[in-house]
Amino acid sequence: MARIVQILEQTVSLASGMNNAGINFQHMTASLVVMVSDVVRDGRPVVGVAFDSIGRYGHGALLRERFIPRIMAAHPDSYQADHGDGVDPFKLWEIMMANEKVGGHGERAGSVGILDAAAWDLQAKIEGKPLWGLLNERFPGAAQPGRTPIYASGGHYRPGVDASGLAEEILGYRRLGYDRFKIKAGGLPLEQDLERIEAVIQAIDGKASSLSIDFNAGLTLENADRSIAAVDAYGLAWIEEPVDPLDYQLLAQLAQQCTTALGAGENLFAYAEARNLVRYGGLRADKDYINIDISLSYGIVEYLRILDLMRSHGWQASSFVPHAGHLLSAHVAAGLGLGGHETAPSHALLGAYPDDYRVTDGYLHLSERPGSGVDAMPGLQPAIRDLLSSTLVS
Repeated sequence: MARIVQILEQTVSLASGMNNAGINFQHMTASLVVMVSDVVRDGRPVVGVAFDSIGRYGHGALLRERFIPRIMAAHPDSYQADHGDGVDPFKLWEIMMANEKVGGHGERAGSVGILDAAAWDLQAKIEGKPLWGLLNERFPGAAQPGRTPIYASGGHYRPGVDASGLAEEILGYRRLGYDRFKIKAGGLPLEQDLERIEAVIQAIDGKASSLSIDFNAGLTLENADRSIAAVDAYGLAWIEEPVDPLDYQLLAQLAQQCTTALGAGENLFAYAEARNLVRYGGLRADKDYINIDISLSYGIVEYLRILDLMRSHGWQASSFVPHAGHLLSAHVAAGLGLGGHETAPSHALLGAYPDDYRVTDGYLHLSERPGSGVDAMPGLQPAIRDLLSSTLVS
């Protein structure tokens, strides 16, 4: 029987000088979680490690006050795996959500999501499998498990970086093995944004279909029609999060007039919100993309329910490209056969993959390392060591 003996959390700074259409990242934070078990391998406890998503701040207070105490108060029998050793992430999810009122997802969804991620990492390590392999074993369907299409996400607004500087950034990603890219839009007057888009298209040899843009919900009823019409003409891969995530009426209106694929869902955090998106958002199952962030939307357990929901409405796994840029979503994409994985090559914490991962010809090839690989990411290892240094894991 596996028992969870300690759960550690720490807030990590993501401060940088970049902006998108809605926010700057100067004071951005995220949460780091380590779930410690009493399973011992090579003289050390097996631990599950999870790192938060980007763009929603850390969840320290909710983790400490509600969700970690619920897990620690639960009897180990209540979360044991039904077959073999280890823990059952589905049972842990129910324990965390006990006595939680329906609705009001927001920050709660991210708090549960990061603990869910730690539980899956822990269980994959106990079983000695990469997370993508564990997921593919339980939920088969990926044509080539262990690899996933990947694109480089960047192109933020930075002081002193003009359209030519943006083009150089994208060319740097191409030299790293990426052949699909995404940049920010909506943070400058439309004419200047179009200059940025055209500079990147020229830099990638005119392949507009290899470029996506992300409005970060920056368009409104007053300017959405004009902006979408202007960018629709380029033949881009997709246009992401054009309007407020809950303005389903405006999103549906844009879907009717836009020939380019749309991406939506990054800022929706639950099954119920995904249900409203598919009911009222006007998205096209044969064209558009769903960008729900796994870590921020209650984790893998809830994401599996969302996938089932969307399949019942005619959507394919290839239409799902999760937001985030961390290894959790890469493993889910590779294990379940999703449409791709977002990464941020220039990000100080998340940009560099572990040594046994590789990017070639637009694909990320994941390793056989047990777990999600988060604790092997070079940018995160110092923070993980700091968190573990004064605990029983040290």
